[in-house]
Amino acid sequence: MMDIRNLRENRRHGSPEFPAAVYRMEQAAGEPILENHWHEEAEFLAVESGEAVFQIGLSTYEVRAGEVLFIPGGELHGGYSLGGSACTYAAVVFDLDWLMGTGDGATMRYYEPLKRGQLTLVPHAAHHTGFGEELFDQVEKLIALEHSEDPAKPLWMKAGIIRLFAEYVSKGQWSRRDFASPVDARTQDRLKAVLSFIDEHYARKLTIKELAAVAGMSEGHFTRVFKSFMRKTPVEYVNQRRIRIAAELLADSNKTVGEAAIDSGFDNFSYFCKLFRSVYQCTPSEFRERRG
Repeated sequence: MMDIRNLRENRRHGSPEFPAAVYRMEQAAGEPILENHWHEEAEFLAVESGEAVFQIGLSTYEVRAGEVLFIPGGELHGGYSLGGSACTYAAVVFDLDWLMGTGDGATMRYYEPLKRGQLTLVPHAAHHTGFGEELFDQVEKLIALEHSEDPAKPLWMKAGIIRLFAEYVSKGQWSRRDFASPVDARTQDRLKAVLSFIDEHYARKLTIKELAAVAGMSEGHFTRVFKSFMRKTPVEYVNQRRIRIAAELLADSNKTVGEAAIDSGFDNFSYFCKLFRSVYQCTPSEFRERRG
């Protein structure tokens, strides 16, 4: 099954008793890497092969095999191909509250400030540094736990995540910061509302005027702000979101190509096929055959 995440992930990662999950994604050359989305949980992401550009908020990072990103909870993030490269990456997504004790030193000095945004970790750990190599090895050990039957799996996972944080602190790869600008935080919250709105209403006609109203902005200002965060216009984003949903339907259901087009919000079949080819370098029918 294709791993297509919603923009605002309402599903729980893991379970209440074990609030952590591991994901591995293999994206062929030319396929979208990771649509912009957000979730409350924090995330360590390791690129295992290839290379890609990942965006966290308004910052972008060129990440290559053997390198790691840390993505704080609540941050918009996504990725796109670097030079048409294929890319395999894995992610450990976890609830920060899982690590927190009641009034202990680690919680008060590190986890609580990290959750509030008062503490930041270096987002990109490059492979050529000893710190980056150590982080990548540790993340890969957590990834390897995905299929483990070891009854101590939750303990190993929790210990491994704590060790990752310890590496950042020990190597000085963290800093304290003031709260984000109220304007920036408010803008990101407004865009999150728009992304959630698109995710709920993609199957019907959406207009810039309507999306701008959800954001509480003028149409022109909304279009500029949206593109600066998402690296594409609202129309491009909506269309690509619909194409990804159509691809999921073709891979994981018995729907015809026409039904997948309609259910994902397209009323022009020729345009749907043209756009689908531009994203996946194949027709919808060929895509279904490959993923069948």
